[in-house]
Amino acid sequence: MGATISLDGSDWRCKPYVGLDWVWRDAEKPGSRDRLGWLPATVPGSVQHDLWQAGEIANPYVGRNTLLAEWASQRTWLYKKSFTVGPEHRGRRIRLRFEGVDYEAGFYLNGEKLGEHRSMFTPAIFEVGSRLRFGEENLLAVVLEPAPLEQPQVGRSSLVRTHKTRMNYWWDFCPRLVHLGIWDGVRLELSGAVRIEDAWVRPHLGESLAGALVQVEVELSAGCPARAAIEVIIYDPEGRAVACDARKQDLAAGSGRFSTALEVARPCLWWPNSCGEQPLYRAEIRVVDLENPAAPSDERQVPFGLRRLEWVPNDTPGSVGEARPYTLLVNGRKLYLKGWNWVPMDLLYGPERPAKLGRLLGLARSAHVNLLRVWGGGLVEKEAFYDRCDCLGILVWQEFIQSSSGIENVAPDDPTFLAML
Repeated sequence: MGATISLDGSDWRCKPYVGLDWVWRDAEKPGSRDRLGWLPATVPGSVQHDLWQAGEIANPYVGRNTLLAEWASQRTWLYKKSFTVGPEHRGRRIRLRFEGVDYEAGFYLNGEKLGEHRSMFTPAIFEVGSRLRFGEENLLAVVLEPAPLEQPQVGRSSLVRTHKTRMNYWWDFCPRLVHLGIWDGVRLELSGAVRIEDAWVRPHLGESLAGALVQVEVELSAGCPARAAIEVIIYDPEGRAVACDARKQDLAAGSGRFSTALEVARPCLWWPNSCGEQPLYRAEIRVVDLENPAAPSDERQVPFGLRRLEWVPNDTPGSVGEARPYTLLVNGRKLYLKGWNWVPMDLLYGPERPAKLGRLLGLARSAHVNLLRVWGGGLVEKEAFYDRCDCLGILVWQEFIQSSSGIENVAPDDPTFLAML
């Protein structure tokens, strides 16, 4: 990741509204006279957690207190934060990125609407370089709409219409407390004229495992026509550069793509838990705008392991020709899969809990787990979960955000929902 300015923290404020009362009060605008009733808030977090910390609801983890907090998801909530951006960043490409908002929201900067977004698991992104007040105070406001209706555990799967965790609508292990909030990080991303939009690293090992071919694809964008120098370096687990490619490329205004394939000799193999070590390589991608070559226009780092995964038919006696490909080979060896179902580790999944995450995944490693199934009624987890699993040797079976229901288990076929999914 290139230069960023984090907007996370406990210096946000929040307030509930009914209907469009927030519009009547100009609550999203700088200088608003709507000054009473604001509560301290934390991002990443959740409405219910902020209410609990402010003493507005009882501890939701005690007794039947969740029943007393169900009203919160039926209000409109406005979150806001003031921040500054130094004048040295004037002229750079700057975008505002909300990694995860639960669930539907409108976004405002200095009283001007940036746009709307709906979906927990896709980021809300807005170009703001021309709208920021450099060297002055900026006001960021997020208007969270009341939570949508959705199917609880006992319902009809075909009626699901939201890209949202269903667990909180009531499940056998989870009381009904429908979550709302800015549940993942918020940041400003700064770059020069050429930006790295995304990067994919896909290693391929041959059957001999003597070498690896690492494919790197980079999606770029340019604010105007540009000539760029693009460099990709692969570092081994000891931090030594083991492969490199550097080229110059002309980019039209808009999107572009860069691809390369790098050979890594004598790879240090990544093994599942209890089978070996988990060395991680790192791909470093750097882009320089040749019109302004003094510093990188943008850069990105991607950690990855070198491993060969294959699903092959079971070799159960008598099943030749009928066996399903349910045997997993890792680096040519059969792996006896050991693991369990991973659900969100907390009812209020927005607040950061690194110690709890580390403890639970550490217990899984100690129990010789080598695969976790991330249940489709829960989350597409935050990046910290997947990074930690990489380090611990735990494979992840990530389900789409779909789950069965007690009355009917027919998958939804609504085109709008399927496009979102």
